[in-house]
Amino acid sequence: MSNPAAPCTPLRGLPWIAWANLVGLGSAALGVSALLWPQWCHDENLTHGLLLPLLSLILLFEARRDPAPRFLAPGAGTLAACLVLAAVGLCFGLAAVVYAEELGWTHATAEFMAAMGLVCVLGAGLVAGADGRVALVPFSWASVAACLLWGFASPPPPGTYARLSSFLQGGVTHGVVRTLVAAGIAAHRDGNVIELARTNVGVSEACSGVRSLISCTVAGLFLSALLVRKPAGRALVIVLSPLLGLAMNFVRSLVLTLVANAGVGIEGAWHDLTGASIIVVTTLLLAATAFGVNRWEGPEAEGTWIPAAPARSTPAQGVVASALALALCGALLFGRGAPGSAGPESVEPDLVALLPQAPEGWVARTTPGLEQYSDVLKTRALVERVYMSGVGPGAEHLVVYLAHWKPGQASVSEVDLHTPDACWPGTGWEPVAARSTRASLPVGGRVLPPSECRLFAHGGLETHVWFWHLYGGRPIPFVDPRSALRLLRLALRYGFKGPSDQLFVCVSSNRTWDEVAAEPAVQKLFENLRPMGL
Repeated sequence: MSNPAAPCTPLRGLPWIAWANLVGLGSAALGVSALLWPQWCHDENLTHGLLLPLLSLILLFEARRDPAPRFLAPGAGTLAACLVLAAVGLCFGLAAVVYAEELGWTHATAEFMAAMGLVCVLGAGLVAGADGRVALVPFSWASVAACLLWGFASPPPPGTYARLSSFLQGGVTHGVVRTLVAAGIAAHRDGNVIELARTNVGVSEACSGVRSLISCTVAGLFLSALLVRKPAGRALVIVLSPLLGLAMNFVRSLVLTLVANAGVGIEGAWHDLTGASIIVVTTLLLAATAFGVNRWEGPEAEGTWIPAAPARSTPAQGVVASALALALCGALLFGRGAPGSAGPESVEPDLVALLPQAPEGWVARTTPGLEQYSDVLKTRALVERVYMSGVGPGAEHLVVYLAHWKPGQASVSEVDLHTPDACWPGTGWEPVAARSTRASLPVGGRVLPPSECRLFAHGGLETHVWFWHLYGGRPIPFVDPRSALRLLRLALRYGFKGPSDQLFVCVSSNRTWDEVAAEPAVQKLFENLRPMGL
């Protein structure tokens, strides 16, 4: 028969450095909570964040109440684990500062890096506190989950979120259409739009299931640590939680589509009520599953390690204290990264004057209503003109779009978030793989700076797209703003320089560049843009 493990050290019996680390870790958690609070209050995908601090504290409290606590044996392994976690946490914190300098602290990437840094530093604190010579908190699934929960506190990186949302949107749309057809209801899919006999239903990002996926994963992680004792049962609850969330979101989308097919408007009350109901029902089902697993589990094995001495300072505690001190210094020195800090004044160009008039035999129309996108794009200097050589799909058409930002209005990556790569697929245009995505194009007897080249297709039609992004009057290479590594290079290159004005130029047509470049309107356009760096 094994000897029972000693209980956790009372808080009043901790050494001073352990108390200092507790205060530092709590302050770090409060700081990240303050950073993410606006997101938790306004982003439907992150409303679970309002409960995360409480859920984490509950798990730590339950871990300390464990009647058979397990602690880590002193040694090089414990110290090495603490060092690695602290170092990785500081690297995430440094990345958060770099991204914040380029994107601002309110950007998802900066917030994600800050949250992951907190997870790692809390993990280092857990390893130091679970050392048998300190016995502050056992090293158990409950204490580990209390740290991991903070990984779901922030928005996912934009690239991950966009890919996941797009994948889930397509899956939900496809599944709902197939279910309706199998039930004898006429339905057709056009992108992420379900065409019904009476109306059309669009499956937006809000209906993709990302919210259910993240919230249910958090609930499953919490319930597996609170109610389930054995690894197999915990794994079952954790794996089941996102699957159940996705399944229930599919049910919600199907119900809303059926309601719309019956002629009832699903905006507003129907949409919000079904969304909230799905979260509540899924959480109750997960809780019932966790209680069921708990009921059938046998007793957990008792701990066998007994602390040899009262709580005292350890090298791991020193590592955590050093990491927290470095993080505090970094926050004081570099934590001022704010989105779009004001830069020197610049003269805003007359974008309409840059656009040529329609050639003889053509018709030109300036697109109205672009100001509705000003808040999203962070500029009111927007213009688009459509040139048509005739009527019908066979006629040549040319679209020119210009946007300008004064210094400090937006970062480089914020502008790149709204390129055709990001915006066109949402309107039904599908990207087509091309041999080259970057080329130096000739026009008017000269060669333009390298442009990004794309090809999109929709409904049997194809459109060629060419675009340039100029920063301070010089074209810059396009960097996918949804790629964390590429975005880091972009931040290091442009983020710490003084802000400059930016110009975005996009030309699209159903003809190839050789045909487009021969048009007088195109030659005149790039002659007008030449003083601006293009």
